[in-house]
Amino acid sequence: KKKRETELHASILDAVLEQATDLSRRVNTEDRQKLDEYFSSVRDVEKKIKTRQQWSDQPKPKAPFAKPVNTNTVDDLPMLYELIALALQTDSTRIATLEIGGSFLPQNLGIDKSYHSMSHHGNDESVVADLVKLETYQLEQFSKFLSRLAAMKTDNGSLLDTTAVLFGSGMGNGSSHTNTDLPIILAGGGYESGEFRKSASSGLNKVPLCNLFLNIAQSIGVNTEAFGNSTGSYC
Repeated sequence: KKKRETELHASILDAVLEQATDLSRRVNTEDRQKLDEYFSSVRDVEKKIKTRQQWSDQPKPKAPFAKPVNTNTVDDLPMLYELIALALQTDSTRIATLEIGGSFLPQNLGIDKSYHSMSHHGNDESVVADLVKLETYQLEQFSKFLSRLAAMKTDNGSLLDTTAVLFGSGMGNGSSHTNTDLPIILAGGGYESGEFRKSASSGLNKVPLCNLFLNIAQSIGVNTEAFGNSTGSYC
């Protein structure tokens, strides 16, 4: 398919060049200079097309891992983290988001309940125990992801040194749907490690999560003084 697209682009370019060459014979000097600029752009496109044609005939490298099975997030979670790590390492992207939601089937961890039903545990000890088992697995995979980034070396240290990684939830207590006392982990990106902070969740000293978002944005050079309901960049 890509080769057919490349051949189509080449044929379109040939048609444009023919028309442009004919036009250059019938215009004044000033317009001819503009056409020359246009021709330079066309030549750049020609070079890119030639590069694409050469690439299309080369044998494709084998991926260093198997294709994700795409059955449930429990099985795919390690691979999803690895894909993010490789994308960051190759600078294919500098921002990645991974949502762990309803597709996370705890049956694959030996739990016969749904993730959502367990979040409404009502302080039932057996349900809480299963929820702890499930979320421990999630945190183990997150920890391995951080270790993976730390092992990837760059000109400025490790990839983790230059990557802020945020892990958490939009609910402090899923059983009652509260959005205070959110459990948040921030790693890498030049932030100090091994520190625990308990922020006020009510009253005049309440600290919105958006303060942390603002802090991260400013730390990477975004020129802004506010984000969402932030009250400052402290967190």
